[in-house]
Amino acid sequence: MLREKAPKMLGETKMVEVDEAYLGGREKNKHAKKRRSENGFTTNEGKPYKAKKVIVGLIERDGHVVLKHVPSADAKNMVSFIKNHVPANSTIYSDEAPVYKQLKKVYTHDSVKHALNIYVEGAVHTNTIENFWSVLKRGLYGIYHQVSDKHVSRYLDEYAARFNTRKLSSSDRFVNFLQESESVLNYNSLTKKQ
Repeated sequence: MLREKAPKMLGETKMVEVDEAYLGGREKNKHAKKRRSENGFTTNEGKPYKAKKVIVGLIERDGHVVLKHVPSADAKNMVSFIKNHVPANSTIYSDEAPVYKQLKKVYTHDSVKHALNIYVEGAVHTNTIENFWSVLKRGLYGIYHQVSDKHVSRYLDEYAARFNTRKLSSSDRFVNFLQESESVLNYNSLTKKQ
């Protein structure tokens, strides 16, 4: 099991991109019994509809990534996560989502207007984090096929660690893993009810 550490601070010397991603299958690809009903709250099986998992990510240009599964993509969750990981007065780039508007109070913030098909304006873009979402989703769907709410944070930690150590040699990555390890994660502690 990996040690709990203080939050990683990004953007001290580099620009940071922030974005959110949604994990979960497309409605059109689901079996008819599992599709959302018209009211949006129940499935055909009568169970409550479970929305997609919301993931917020911060990434330094040519640097590290930090990810978190949040209950919803509202300003409270997103901004508190950003403030925990990015020092004040850093430069942050995002899309035009309304939850990021209040970042201008604390950060140098600029956004790109995806709704107008504008993806790059000089140095302002979110292509780095969008690239990471592509790698994450392809890996999750291609390897694991499905991610439970209980373990989504573990999957995110795995992909963040892979990305953050991408420039290390295999031997350095292995040494890094051993240094970060604290104890053995046994099956009972992994599967116990929360």
